Amino acid sequence: MTIKTIAAFAALLLSSGTAPAVGLSHHGGIILDCTPPLFFEESPANDATVEVFDRFAFTASADTDPATVHVWVDGKAVTPTITPQRSGRLTVEGRAESPISQSGARVRVLVSGFSKDGCERSHAYYVHVRPKA
Repeated sequence: MTIKTIAAFAALLLSSGTAPAVGLSHHGGIILDCTPPLFFEESPANDATVEVFDRFAFTASADTDPATVHVWVDGKAVTPTITPQRSGRLTVEGRAESPISQSGARVRVLVSGFSKDGCERSHAYYVHVRPKA
């Protein structure tokens, strides 16, 4: 798609009042309307308390492009394992670089990804490490 084509299309949409829904997807195509992916069913759950944080899992919606899913644990990139479910959803699992057992730690899991139609979403959740008794 050329710049002239994009500019002409944008001008047309601006004149019709529908410009707020226009964008470019990560594939380079024009987006008129799209739905960002959802990330849910976190394990451990958001705001859960654990003795040691060493692994995580969550589900991504069926419209998630698996090639675009990225995960960070406390700011460190983690390479997850992504398994398709029969429903089309994705099970995303991974491990922290090293187990986190520091008493009182608050572990941040950050997820980012695109839907198959090009919308991006980021999602963060937190897991607390309880003091050892």
